[in-house]
Amino acid sequence: MQPAQLSLLPDQVPAPLSQLASQLPSPIAHAAAAIVARLIIQAAQPGSPAGPATPVPAPAGAAQQGVSGGE
Repeated sequence: MQPAQLSLLPDQVPAPLSQLASQLPSPIAHAAAAIVARLIIQAAQPGSPAGPATPVPAPAGAAQQGVSGGE
């Protein structure tokens, strides 16, 4: 059995990132890089809305209750 062609369009290969970035005007590229950097920094800070969740301490006595894994 031969595989069927599902599309009449040829496979599209995305352009390399360097080629795409060179098409942007310099001020827009710098603004985009600053936004991405700010988001990365914000996501790495504990307690921020976008940051890693800070673990909630278990209630007192939870260690002695012996919670099972859902049997």
